[in-house]
Amino acid sequence: MSPLGDSTIGTVTGWLKGLGRRQEAISSNIANIDTPGYKRQDVAFESELRRQAGRGATGLATTDSRHISSGSKLRNQLGLDPAQMLTSSRMDGNNVDIDQEMIALADTQMRYQAASSALSSKLRTIRNVIQG
Repeated sequence: MSPLGDSTIGTVTGWLKGLGRRQEAISSNIANIDTPGYKRQDVAFESELRRQAGRGATGLATTDSRHISSGSKLRNQLGLDPAQMLTSSRMDGNNVDIDQEMIALADTQMRYQAASSALSSKLRTIRNVIQG
């Protein structure tokens, strides 16, 4: 809890740190695309962030059969089922797929931008309250 009694800043900061680590892993994957035997790295921080926030496995209400539930088998890959995910069939043991990495990079960048905007908005609100 922050001195202002609001946990939002800490939560968003944790989100930004996790997204930063994910971007580093994706960059490493892209840099090692031609390295024989290299195994792709991933940073799945959302579940840890949820656990620390005390929310556990929250779900969205699905009041219509056309709604998409939040708890799914979709492994956070932009709605792709794991069986549909792009895979590499290289003979050298490297499992990095450039298309999958570029999608993950774009997704991570959009999430980082959203978190940055949320943090800026929160800090702007606090500043306005203090200034009166």
